[in-house]
Amino acid sequence: MRLVSMSAGLRAAAAALFVAGALGFAAPAKAAKLGPYFPIPNGFNLTGVAKDALLNIQTSWLKNGLDNLEKAKKETEAALEKAKGGAQDQVAALEAKAKDLDKLIDDTKAEIAVATDTTASQAVQKDRKNKLLLNLNQWINELNHMATEQMKIAIMSDGAVAMTAEKLNHQYSQNADDLEHAKRDASVENWGK
Repeated sequence: MRLVSMSAGLRAAAAALFVAGALGFAAPAKAAKLGPYFPIPNGFNLTGVAKDALLNIQTSWLKNGLDNLEKAKKETEAALEKAKGGAQDQVAALEAKAKDLDKLIDDTKAEIAVATDTTASQAVQKDRKNKLLLNLNQWINELNHMATEQMKIAIMSDGAVAMTAEKLNHQYSQNADDLEHAKRDASVENWGK
C-alpha cells in the first residue's frame, strides 16, 4: 500500500531501484549443459590433487564442447549458404541456429576463461569453484542415470547382454562415486573461502 500513496516520480524511482537491484543480484551464467555438444567426459583421471584433476577434466570437456560447437557452426553456415540458393523456407531456421551457436560459443569461451583463471582473488576463485561444482553435479547425475539404465537392461536381458550391462552399471556407478568423493576432498571444499 505504501507504493499507492507515493507520487508517480517516487514510484518510478522505487521501481528503477528494484530493477537495478534485481539485475545486480542476478544469478551468474550457468555452466555448459550436457548434450550433443557437451557429451559426458570419456574418462575421469582423478590422480593427484582432487581440485586440479577436476579442473583438468572440466577444461578438457569444455574445449571438446567448443570444438563440437565450432564444427556445428561451420556445418550450419554451409547449410545456410546452400539454402539461400534454393530452400528459402529453411533460411530463417538456419540463421536462428547459427545465432544460437554463436551465443553458445561465446558462453563456452567465457566459461573456459573462468575455468583457467588462476587469479588469486577470492571472488574469481569462488566463481571458478561454483562453475566446477555445477558441472560436477550434472556429470554425477548423468552417470547415475546411465548406471540405472544399464541396470534395467541387465535385469531385462540375459547372457552376454546382461553381463555387459552389469559391467557398465558398475563402471558408471564407480565413476559417479569417485567424482562425489573428489567433490568432497579438502582441496575442493576449502577452495575459494
